[in-house]
Amino acid sequence: MDTNKLGEALWCTHLDHVRALEQLVEGSRARGESGLLLYLFHVGQPMFPGTLTERLGLTTGRIANILKSLERSGLVERTPDREDKRRVLVALTPRGEALARAQNQAAVDFHAKLVSHLSEAEAQQFIELIQRIALFIEDEGAQPRP
Repeated sequence: MDTNKLGEALWCTHLDHVRALEQLVEGSRARGESGLLLYLFHVGQPMFPGTLTERLGLTTGRIANILKSLERSGLVERTPDREDKRRVLVALTPRGEALARAQNQAAVDFHAKLVSHLSEAEAQQFIELIQRIALFIEDEGAQPRP
């Protein structure tokens, strides 16, 4: 297998379809307040702010600002940890869960539309390949080099 030729083909595909790929990323992006709501909805349990910082790749200051805003809006609540009162857990309120559920469904619908153009086997293979690539990027810290 000539990985250089395959890498070039992938890069050329990227360049040839840059607008469509950017739309894909934008349609899938979960940032800021929405990203935090969706992540809490996805994990389905309260989390520590530090864990959210690590998992979402945001700074502690950014997480603090997002949490303040979401708390003011009545979408999340912070409660002291039962085992260590110095720590707080962040959880969705019923209102926050309803909003996150709606946002999550919109994202599922978007992704369903994307894979609807593939056969079931192709869609499954595509998902598995995306998962493998994402794990590689996370594990190796792969960064594009200009």
